[in-house]
Amino acid sequence: MRNTLLILLFLFSINERGQAQKIQQSKSEPFYDMHIGMFTHYMFPQDNYQWGATQWADGSVVQSLDELADNFDAEDFANTAASMGAQYVIFTTWHANMNALYPSEVIPKWIPGHTSKRDVIRDLIREVKKKEIKVILYIHPCDGHDFSKEDQERTGWNDGEPYTKWSNFIISVMNEIIDRYGKDLYGFYLDGGIQRVDGPLLRKTILDKMPKAVLIQNQGLKPEIVDYGAHERMEAPYPATNWLRCQTITEEWWAKEATVTLSPELAYRYTILQAAVKDRTGGGVSWSFGPHPGGRWELGVPSFCARLGKLVNKTGSSLFGTRPSKAYVTLEGTALTGLPYVATESLDGQTTYLHVFSPPKGSSILLPVPADGRQFKSAKFTNGEGILLIQDESGVKLMVESPEVWDDIDTIIELN
Repeated sequence: MRNTLLILLFLFSINERGQAQKIQQSKSEPFYDMHIGMFTHYMFPQDNYQWGATQWADGSVVQSLDELADNFDAEDFANTAASMGAQYVIFTTWHANMNALYPSEVIPKWIPGHTSKRDVIRDLIREVKKKEIKVILYIHPCDGHDFSKEDQERTGWNDGEPYTKWSNFIISVMNEIIDRYGKDLYGFYLDGGIQRVDGPLLRKTILDKMPKAVLIQNQGLKPEIVDYGAHERMEAPYPATNWLRCQTITEEWWAKEATVTLSPELAYRYTILQAAVKDRTGGGVSWSFGPHPGGRWELGVPSFCARLGKLVNKTGSSLFGTRPSKAYVTLEGTALTGLPYVATESLDGQTTYLHVFSPPKGSSILLPVPADGRQFKSAKFTNGEGILLIQDESGVKLMVESPEVWDDIDTIIELN
């Protein structure tokens, strides 16, 4: 009897693990095929925040949280996200000093004066969903360092371990957010080191009501709280990461008096690079910029989005619904600058998509022997035009009719 019971318990344990694995896979697979997002801070810190905040297009300072909220153009925001081909947006629920962009009933009970009258979050969700773009809300669960002394006292920010009061405050706020918007959300992006809050309880609070929620941590990955990590900002030579990359294209995460400093062509190539990185987890890259109040953008943002969207739209099956190539492997940390090519492959592994970034001098390109030993039988451009392929012990040679066929940005070749 005892042995039978042990066997039953063992089988139950296996089934539990199997079920958990299936749930995790079904939850993570959609995010795995997310390659391009839009990250936006639209914020009013109220007090003199040292890093600045959203400004009007003429550089004037926003005077109140309600002024900021009332002048958010949700329709224009959604149109801009769609123009760049964004699959998801990450948008501020609150940032510095926890000034929330919705009429919370919970927050005023703890810290009065920190919520807007207009429900910007609901308006954002409504317009973005029309474009079939998913919404990830940015939250900062350890933002008390920006609070006034009075608000820190009210919320228990300085109480010391285990910071029960602060944790209760954050959990109560999250419960309200999930109840209000949960069914329309894809997940949450958690900033900071997630200190002073009961992380496992925060995770449970979210997943109990949103079992498939994507949980991302900025600059870290605490597996007891989140499933995915994210890195902020990069500089030349633009190294790849198998985490989500969040990258500003202007001076800041929010709108100031600045201009776009990153070309859409470079952004496109980096988007492809992220899709090709071995062991990538999902999200690709989220290009960051914010609107001015009134539906205005920093100089160059609309044209950046339109151009990037046009380039992404041409990739077709070579980007979406792919995995990193096993024939030509791209490792984390690979620099985009000077990179001759990267490769992705279809999920069944039958087709390798070669993205040639640096056009060769002549009419041919020589690739090394495939890392997984596969033998290619044919090559063609995405328009169906054939390419001469020769493969031997030295590698794979692709020959085209004329050097003029090489694209300056990305020549996509299908290898089968």
